[in-house]
Amino acid sequence: MLKIDADKLISYSKIFDKIDQQVSLGNIELENNTVHTIEEVKLSVAPVKIKKDTIEFNASSIKIRPDSKIEELLKQIPGVEISNEGKIMVNGKEADQIMINGKPFFDKDGKIALQNLPADLIKNIQFTTTKTKEEELTGKTAKSKNTTINFNIDEKKNKGLISRITAGYGSDKRYEGSALISYFKKDTKISLLASSNNINSRGFSNNEIFDSMGNGRNAWMMQGGSIMSSGGTTYYMPSGDNLKGIQRSTVVGFNYNDKLGKDIDLDAFSLMYNDNNLKTRSKASRSTLLPDSVLKTNSESDGETENRQYSFDTSSKVKIDSLTSFYFSPSFSHTKSYSTGNSASSTFRNNEQLNENTSFTRTDSENNSFNPNIYFSKKFRKKGRVMYSNISSNISESKDSNLNRSKTVFYQSADPDDIRNQLTQNKSQSNNSSFSAGYTEPVSDSATVSLNVGYSSKISRNTRNVNDFNAITGDYSAYNALLSNLMNQNINQFSPELLFDINKKKITVWGSAKLDVSDMKVNSVFNGQQTLLTKSFVLPSHNMSIQYNFSENKSLNLYSYSYFDIPTAQQLTPYTDYVNPLIVYQGNPDLKNTWNTEVFLNFYNYNILKNINYYANASFNYRNNDIVNYSYYDSSGKQLVTYANISGNKNANFGGGISKTFKWKENKLTIGPKFNMNYAYNKGFINNQVYSSQVYSITPALGITYEIKDKITLKPSYYLAYQFSDYTHYSIDQVKTTNQSLKLEMTNYILKSRLVLGNDFEYNTSSNIAPGFKRDFYFWNTSIGYSFFDKQLTAKVKVYDVLNQNQSVRRVISQAYFEDREDLILKRYIMFSLSMKLNKFAGKKVKT
Repeated sequence: MLKIDADKLISYSKIFDKIDQQVSLGNIELENNTVHTIEEVKLSVAPVKIKKDTIEFNASSIKIRPDSKIEELLKQIPGVEISNEGKIMVNGKEADQIMINGKPFFDKDGKIALQNLPADLIKNIQFTTTKTKEEELTGKTAKSKNTTINFNIDEKKNKGLISRITAGYGSDKRYEGSALISYFKKDTKISLLASSNNINSRGFSNNEIFDSMGNGRNAWMMQGGSIMSSGGTTYYMPSGDNLKGIQRSTVVGFNYNDKLGKDIDLDAFSLMYNDNNLKTRSKASRSTLLPDSVLKTNSESDGETENRQYSFDTSSKVKIDSLTSFYFSPSFSHTKSYSTGNSASSTFRNNEQLNENTSFTRTDSENNSFNPNIYFSKKFRKKGRVMYSNISSNISESKDSNLNRSKTVFYQSADPDDIRNQLTQNKSQSNNSSFSAGYTEPVSDSATVSLNVGYSSKISRNTRNVNDFNAITGDYSAYNALLSNLMNQNINQFSPELLFDINKKKITVWGSAKLDVSDMKVNSVFNGQQTLLTKSFVLPSHNMSIQYNFSENKSLNLYSYSYFDIPTAQQLTPYTDYVNPLIVYQGNPDLKNTWNTEVFLNFYNYNILKNINYYANASFNYRNNDIVNYSYYDSSGKQLVTYANISGNKNANFGGGISKTFKWKENKLTIGPKFNMNYAYNKGFINNQVYSSQVYSITPALGITYEIKDKITLKPSYYLAYQFSDYTHYSIDQVKTTNQSLKLEMTNYILKSRLVLGNDFEYNTSSNIAPGFKRDFYFWNTSIGYSFFDKQLTAKVKVYDVLNQNQSVRRVISQAYFEDREDLILKRYIMFSLSMKLNKFAGKKVKT
């Protein structure tokens, strides 16, 4: 669409189906012909282009602050939602890859790129369906439900240097520091980064208003917290890059992308070092539902974990000729960690104490992982004909040494107290490898058929050696055969698959039918007894997708998946494991495979002329022979868990959103209501009875953004999460909870945006929280920053949690229990920081 605007005159617009050559517009006469100077006329191209499953936004049509990062571009695009934890949803579909010029920037999750690369580098932003490497190389239709976001750098700016350094120090010894230097010239990109802080900002993140502090927020519902259902359990998930606890994080990294000659494309060469320290403290009140009573467990815990990781990742594409290519992507990681923890719990039935447990643990662990992958693709002269293969492996080893000192007292049974002082040595080794090959043949100009053959081998060896403290020798040398075990597992699988693709102008259809022929061999030793287990499986699966394009900006997508899940070796092996004094596990060799059926429907529409976007999505999952816990609680509150099959468990979800933008003069108003509803039905076994639970959650929300250009931005939002659960064959029939949050983000720009004031204010309230947990609180962050020396230096004063009320209280509702929990989080601090940035493009320093 071509649009011409002139002040006080009626706009002229013309829509083109496509522009692939120069177009003569002739003379365009505006109403009354009263335009006097060319400065009064504005020319603009269509902000959105849509082709098949790719949506492209013109970055120049998105109005943001001059010093913004590319994350701000995303936030202004209709249908895009970014939670403070970094999860990105595009028209209801999750974005799992973020690329710069089609290549990863340090990693594919893109957080470093989003929060550090300047927005004025970008020419356009593309949204497309995520492809596997095989689909990329062969040109086959993407089969994922997820989205890939690609930022293309403007060719005129694809040569330069980006640098940014930030340092800050505050009260309670809080600090932050980060540095990023990135050089790029056409295909060459070299980047160095370093970051360290103790304000709960993981990795490397930056916010123009609050720097790293913006991601250190711990108020969970307020920053876009969400409701998630998994395995029949519904969680009110905190947002923000915020682990519960207080974390110190250090990261150093190097990234290199280049084109090494005509035929070698280096997608990534990345080295990373991470050092994290996390201190935690929590208290919880859990109510476990039984047919004739409720068990109430009160617990408290604290701990500290130190984790260091070195990782290497590289990938490159080599073209043998115009039709043949190889892709290599090896990676390696080495991790060491050390942790200590204390915990205490008490369990009651009808105010009568059943048991009490106290424990101290200390763990040292080490993990190494190597993942080599090779892809081969051979295209032929005939369009659509291709041959391909893939070899991939995962080789890993983990070792840990765990010291456990615990005491469990049973008050209502004849069981003796369980007192432990033991050292456990665990070792896990795995070698998983797979090979696949396939051939695709076009049967018409719009249809292809493919045949794939795959083979995989999974070999694992797990040992646990437990030694009790020997009072005579003064060391841990008394071997405990009851708690020690050995499990070796080997799974071989052969998988033929038949696929078809149909690509028309308005419709795209693909489908596949697959057969997995597997054999499992398990050799285990528990309590000195050896068990041999052999299983064979012949399991079909099928997938299908239909995409229908009503027009270039309106599309409907349907995905359908059906497949089997086989039980794990731990679930099948008929052993009894007493590693936990309060929970005893026992395998079931008669378990059947679980049949899963999933359907996902997604619709979106962009109305470019009316500045309105809306989307809707629905999903359904049904499980036949679902594997569930078969639990029994004895008179002391001890739990025995085995496994059983049950059919009929299902989940359904429906959600949608609308975004409408109004513009006048220097004003912009965007209104974005959204809605999500989830239903989960689950059956299980407890105390020899079948129970059922139905969990309903309804979450409407409203977000508004109002901007006066270069003066103020206001972002009020409201979020409501209402949930209730109906139970059968339990001592209670229903549990309800409601969470509400009200948030206001306000940013003021003064003195031509040299002085920036930022305030984030939030209020959160929860109902039906157990006594002893605070139900509501206020949370307020504030920042004032001043930029000087052409905005290359910025000084800031920031206050986190001004009212000192921040807290983390949440309720988890599952099919078998509900729990209220409170965790240690950051409290109020004040920090002063100084940032310096220098960007040069094509040898010229850019003034921001």
